[in-house]
Amino acid sequence: ATLIPIIAVPISLIGTFAGLYLFGFSINTLTLFAMVLSIGIVVDDAIVVLENIERLMSEEKLSPIKAAIKSMEQVAAAVVAIVLVLCAVFVPVAFMGGIAGELYRQFAVTVAIAVVISGIVA
Repeated sequence: ATLIPIIAVPISLIGTFAGLYLFGFSINTLTLFAMVLSIGIVVDDAIVVLENIERLMSEEKLSPIKAAIKSMEQVAAAVVAIVLVLCAVFVPVAFMGGIAGELYRQFAVTVAIAVVISGIVA
């Protein structure tokens, strides 16, 4: 049960580093702080899906593959909603003006990238 989040977190964080590279951002204190913050957020999506799979396997006695398919039918909308809400929180920070906007742009984009990738991985 813990294997899935253990795999999902590094995949999401490695994908976030790739996203930072594509946006031309450097690895600095703010982006690393955003990555640390993202670890708690990233693991949440995987846990939501995994808990539902385990519930279906125990209650309905489904095989792991059938439980995973049925679980995604049940919680896909919730995972997408989680991703959209978290992006709606952090993306506007990227559009702040002035010095604060310049400082927090990389922070906001880093968290948004991590959230989107974790939603895909989940």
